[in-house]
Amino acid sequence: MNLMGIDIGGTKTAACIGNDRGEILASKRMPSASDTIEHYRKQMLELCYETIAKAGLKPEQIDAIGISAPGPLDCKRGVLIAPPNNVGWRDVPIVDMVQKSFKAPVFCNNDANACALAEMLFGEYRGVKNLVYLTFSTGMGGGIIANGELIQGATDTGGEVGHHTLDPNGPLCGCGQRGCWEAYVGGRNVAEQLKAKIRDGNVTTTMVEKAGGIDKIDVRAFEQAAREGDRFAMAEWDMFTDRVAQGIGNLIMILNPDVIVLGTIAIHTGDFVMGPIRDKLPKYTWEWPLKVCKVVPSSLGGKIGDLAALAVAVTGLKHAGQ
Repeated sequence: MNLMGIDIGGTKTAACIGNDRGEILASKRMPSASDTIEHYRKQMLELCYETIAKAGLKPEQIDAIGISAPGPLDCKRGVLIAPPNNVGWRDVPIVDMVQKSFKAPVFCNNDANACALAEMLFGEYRGVKNLVYLTFSTGMGGGIIANGELIQGATDTGGEVGHHTLDPNGPLCGCGQRGCWEAYVGGRNVAEQLKAKIRDGNVTTTMVEKAGGIDKIDVRAFEQAAREGDRFAMAEWDMFTDRVAQGIGNLIMILNPDVIVLGTIAIHTGDFVMGPIRDKLPKYTWEWPLKVCKVVPSSLGGKIGDLAALAVAVTGLKHAGQ
């Protein structure tokens, strides 16, 4: 079975060709930013055709297409409603944009749900009945598997844990609310808040040098400076990991999962982020649900985006056949 996956993020879009065993035959990517949605559509379709050709296939040989995209979205209509990290995207008919160019059925789900499906189908903890996946990248999203089933919700917003409020008086989030978990731990928000603190406080930090200027500060420069002992970066890293632990503690108390899997930042920084998070978790959850819950980086590594989109295709075909 030949499947195509399209993984849409806040900064990049990737296309891949693979199968229902999670084997990837080809993959390509491009920036998500574009002047107009129509321009983006043309670029995305070109990316898809190039990836199909790279895999040595023709478009008519694709059996199903899965789209992993930022929420909130409407899976039934195949529409991206208003993704906070894709500026100007409102009611984008993403499934229709793809379906018009291919004969294969097209399915979509939000990126965090898609990653949870990928972990359940292809990951180290495949077969686990109660699992939470956290995107932990440009933003913070969640996908929840409970008793072996994805929690989709009445409006396809089940698992939007990045927008549960930690502090109603906290920083403004891209979704329009204040004090969302994503506002504290999403990569883009973290970077913007660090830039503001450095400028407003005239802070001296090696973060600036590592990034190549204040305007270029990102989570990678933040992590490197903290890892090397920069005092400002270390203090901020401590607060950052505490907010991550607070949100995870809430999830453990509410969902009592077997495992919580963290994506991008956890994959790239490993124990430097996971150690502090685990140390801080006892402040935010009871001992016995924490004891049985593994909190780990994804074992799927850099393949998670591609595999998430493929998982949407696999799951879509399964449900279509029921």
